[in-house]
Amino acid sequence: MNADPREREAEAGSERETELEAEVAALNDQVLRLRAEMDNFRTRGNRTTDDLIQQAKSSLLRDILSVADDLDRTLAALDAGSDPQSAREGVQLTRSRLESLLATRGVRPIETDGVFDPRWHEAVATRPSADVPAGTITAELQAGYRWGQDVLRAARVEVAVADDGL
Repeated sequence: MNADPREREAEAGSERETELEAEVAALNDQVLRLRAEMDNFRTRGNRTTDDLIQQAKSSLLRDILSVADDLDRTLAALDAGSDPQSAREGVQLTRSRLESLLATRGVRPIETDGVFDPRWHEAVATRPSADVPAGTITAELQAGYRWGQDVLRAARVEVAVADDGL
């Protein structure tokens, strides 16, 4: 016996509905899996970043400790009655080693020759001068350092101001 066309249509609709529900369930499962995978990826990325930061810090601290060891040796030599000139040379060598260590890490001193630049310099004193134009750096009071284009510490400087002859 032939089924009524309406019944066939209802059965086809029911089958299609079942197929769509299965497809929606599969897509929901896929979304959940992708979310979990993304969370795992983010967690691994954060852990890797944290590990790299920790390794960089450890490396820098080991380098600083070697400079501290040099200073300790200099102090021990002074305590043992070493020649002050030898101790001075030891401190100078240690200072050079520290500068080299900083340079290998990309840290550079800020230049203080020339005109005051508020991006790199901090004016902490002024000096009236007729010899140099106003705004010229006349003395470096504390060295400044930069790391790439970032200022780690501005150079503290003395700056010439116009001498009004008072």
